Amino acid sequence: MLFFAIGLPLILHYVADLHKSDFEMIHTSAGEAFVLLGLGTAFWFIVFIYYTKQFLINPLLKKNGIIRWFGLLLLIALAIGLLLYSYKNESHGYGWRYLYFWHPYVIIPGSFIFYSSFLFGTINGIFSNVLGKFVKN
Repeated sequence: MLFFAIGLPLILHYVADLHKSDFEMIHTSAGEAFVLLGLGTAFWFIVFIYYTKQFLINPLLKKNGIIRWFGLLLLIALAIGLLLYSYKNESHGYGWRYLYFWHPYVIIPGSFIFYSSFLFGTINGIFSNVLGKFVKN
């Protein structure tokens, strides 16, 4: 899960050189850039809250609490480090306009939410009505 949630978006973005060009950044509105910044930040907060709730507060998982806190700190460092690194190296003086929906800052926490929903069953209730119709027939 970690490779597909973190590694693959980073490889695709930085190795495949999927950065926005200056022409694309000029034609991206500041509003769109701030919406994507807010969306990415909201996704990261959802991941932090979910991680804290599932792995730190849950009384059944009290073992290895230090490792779990370290994991949360690594997630926070990843989010902040990724945002600062990409801003410094990709903005070219255009502010947040380098962000796009498939940028790692937005897609990594989105991937965590998507994959964890299937692995840990957090959205099982959403799909149960649809899947239940196919299974019963």
